[in-house]
Formats: sequence, C-alpha cells, structure tokens
Amino acid sequence: MSDKFAAMLRACASRPHGTRARYRAGCRCLPCRAANSRYEAQRQRLRRQGDWNGIVDAAPVRRHILWLSRNSVGRDAVSAAADVSVTVINQIRSGVRVHCRARTARRILALDLDARSGGSHVPARQSWSRLTKLLRRGYSKAQLARWLGYHRPTLEFNRRRITARNAMRIDRLARLIDRGALRRSS
Repeated sequence: MSDKFAAMLRACASRPHGTRARYRAGCRCLPCRAANSRYEAQRQRLRRQGDWNGIVDAAPVRRHILWLSRNSVGRDAVSAAADVSVTVINQIRSGVRVHCRARTARRILALDLDARSGGSHVPARQSWSRLTKLLRRGYSKAQLARWLGYHRPTLEFNRRRITARNAMRIDRLARLIDRGALRRSS
C-alpha cells in the first residue's frame, strides 16, 4: 500500500461514523454502510441521467486548451469560465495530467473564444471594419468615442490588435446604432 493511500485511510478513519469516508477507511457499521449506499445510489442516478463523471483521457482537453491559448484565451480565463482550478488547467496543458474527470473535460471542451478575458488582445480587423462603416454613414469620431466611453474625442485603437474589451464595446455600439437605439448628433 502506498504512503499516500495509507495517509488517506488514516484521515478517513478519524471521520465520524455514518460517513462514506469512514466506510472507505474500513468501517462496516450500519450507519457507514448506509452512507456508502446513499453515495452509490446518487452516483448511479446521475449516470442514468447522463452525468457520468468517470476518468477520461485528457489529450482532447489538452489540444483544446492549447487552441484556446493560441486564440488569446489564457489559462486564467479558461479556469474562470470552466470553474476548474488553474493548477488542473496547467497540469493538463503541460501533459503532466494525462487523465481528468469527465465533467471537467466537458466544461473545458464547451469553451469557445467568448471565454476571452477583457484584457486579451484580438485581431482588430472586424472592429475597424465596423468603425469605418459607421464613419462612412456620417457618425463623427468624437461621437463614437463618447459613446464608447472615452473622454478624448478620438478613436485611438491599434490597426492590427486591440483588447477584447474594446472589440466587445465596438460590437455592442454598432448593434445599438443598427437597432436605432442611438442617433447621430447634429
């Protein structure tokens, strides 16, 4: 028996009767058996509902984390969006952890580029295209800057890369104008 497993058993043995931890430590009294039965029944019910949480290969999750990273979704953003610890994200990303829980894998694989944090940099082409269309429609730079929440009457964005926060602001502004929620000032 490994030292780690023996330490876990010692810790479980100190738990009160009527808990699954005490059952795992070897106690077979009625309250501990009942606690284990409740745990197993709950686990079986979740499995029947499709919420299986067994151990799965982490290779697809690793590839997805690397893809997100190449597309400006950092480790902290993945951690926050998937509600998985940064340590687990790092271990999967580096290949140290080759297996993970199915629920963890599902949460990470469900992420897309919307998980970007506001400070990450994204290509500016689409944002500048939207701004250019608005300028051609007669909106002034000063008016657009004011609606974007800037104090200076200029649009000072890099032409190649901007923050995800600014890209989202520009996208939201363009949608508000297209819906007619904002009108051009005279």
